Amino acid sequence: MLPHLPADEEMLISTQRLDLVPLVGGDADDLFPVLHDPALGRFTGEPPPADVDALRARFAAWEARRSPDGAELWLNWVLRSRAERRAIGYVQATVGVGDAAVAWTVGSSMQRQGFATEAASALSSWLRDALGVRSVVASIHPDNTASQRVAERIGLRPTDRREDGEVVWENVAAAEPPR
Repeated sequence: MLPHLPADEEMLISTQRLDLVPLVGGDADDLFPVLHDPALGRFTGEPPPADVDALRARFAAWEARRSPDGAELWLNWVLRSRAERRAIGYVQATVGVGDAAVAWTVGSSMQRQGFATEAASALSSWLRDALGVRSVVASIHPDNTASQRVAERIGLRPTDRREDGEVVWENVAAAEPPR
């Protein structure tokens, strides 16, 4: 059975330097300057958003927090740096029955400071604690060494599986038999 859809206030996550806040359409104004960087699409193949209205529409659609068929939870958070007092990226989780696929994006100017690791680690913990997720996976481009390091730091390991040309990484606990 799919986990319950948490209310927005149940989805608030705080770390030492970040607040992870459920993403809404209005976050497009803060995130557009961050995501309008072509360098961010280097490994995803996604072009930058065309304009803030297109980004707002995409984010507004995500506010349903469910896939169109209702089979998955689509959870997204804006990353807000407390020191910078601004949005620096986002994380997302596609949650199924007992498992979740996670992804992270941090703006180019804020990379190499540990924010992706901090956010992805907090997200993975929240998924286990709040939703009972047992298996966490991430699909990472084979040349994206920065995301590979984030995945390693949050306890994911590469598998032999591929998805759209990306290597599927999974948490070690998922490979262990249940006790």
